[in-house]
Amino acid sequence: MLADLGQQLNFPPEIAVTTLRPDLVLWSPSLKSVYIIELTVPWESSTEEAYECKKLRYTDLAADAQQRGWRAKIYPVEVGCRGFVASFTTRLLKDLGICGQALRQTIRAVSEAAERSSHWIWIKWKDPCWA
Repeated sequence: MLADLGQQLNFPPEIAVTTLRPDLVLWSPSLKSVYIIELTVPWESSTEEAYECKKLRYTDLAADAQQRGWRAKIYPVEVGCRGFVASFTTRLLKDLGICGQALRQTIRAVSEAAERSSHWIWIKWKDPCWA
């Protein structure tokens, strides 16, 4: 697993060569499977548009990986800025094997994190010390 946290993610070259940097890459060399995950926190009315935009952005990368023998899936993950968790996000969690109570707890935690973060940004946006 690679995540674009604190540093620039370099996509694994054994899967495909690209300058694109998704937020998260999960892969298994033994299964030749890769999940390309991109997080978006749009306004709730824009989740479908955000999904299509992110999916389109990584379509060529997934095709390149598939040409090299990898099973590639693109997962744009949308969590609305007011805490709405889109069905695409739930689909990813289920594909990763998260189900039942763990799924409900994860969705609730993701929703609350989006709300807290959006609230913090709203409070800070006028703060002259915050750049």
